[in-house]
Amino acid sequence: MIPKVICHIMSSVDGRLLPGRWTAPFDGTNPSELFKEYAAIGQSLGTDAWMFGKATAREAFPYKFMPKGEPVGESGKVFVGNRSSARLFITIDPDADIFFTSDKLRGDNILVVLGKNATSDYLSALIEKGVSYVVTDDVCNLREVLELINRHFNINSISLQGGGIIDGAMLAHGLISELSLVVYPGIDGLTTSPSIFEYLGHSEERPPEGQSLELLSVEQMPHGIVWLRYKFHKTDA
Repeated sequence: MIPKVICHIMSSVDGRLLPGRWTAPFDGTNPSELFKEYAAIGQSLGTDAWMFGKATAREAFPYKFMPKGEPVGESGKVFVGNRSSARLFITIDPDADIFFTSDKLRGDNILVVLGKNATSDYLSALIEKGVSYVVTDDVCNLREVLELINRHFNINSISLQGGGIIDGAMLAHGLISELSLVVYPGIDGLTTSPSIFEYLGHSEERPPEGQSLELLSVEQMPHGIVWLRYKFHKTDA
């Protein structure tokens, strides 16, 4: 069984993800007020956990752990660390080198998904911090990753909050159940800025193939924000 995945993301009106590039609200409102609305909407989804990809997690934990030990070389290792928060924060770390300075992010205890290349000294550092982990055969096998999260940590629903690379990977694997899109009333405008879904594949691939969207609701929120919710349907294509 895999958890329900709700891709909850805030973008500019042109679908870009770098808030520092977005135009400011027309009335002079501090953009932080709009981000608070986005966070409140995320809380209202009532998921058991929320997830970042590694690049986004790096913004909170930018320093690299320098491993010295040998790779553990086997999957199935699980450590249940500190668990005082109602929700978990989850990230996938293929390189096993995020230097966690705390067992929490934004008040929620951390679970990190690792591959067999994780070293014994890295796992020891996570245990010392109280950071939960699970080691899997292939961190790119996202269905297996979700199954492990559900099995070992009783996570039945996840708010996937970017960035675009993990959103794109989840999309290509057909693992997203809903899209919760919060549209910020501003523009980026640069063609190379990262967008909501950024699947790292070949040009002939079609990551959303076999999937379609049903609009569930549209709400106008404070400060000109629009919140759209879509349900993913899997087709026979």
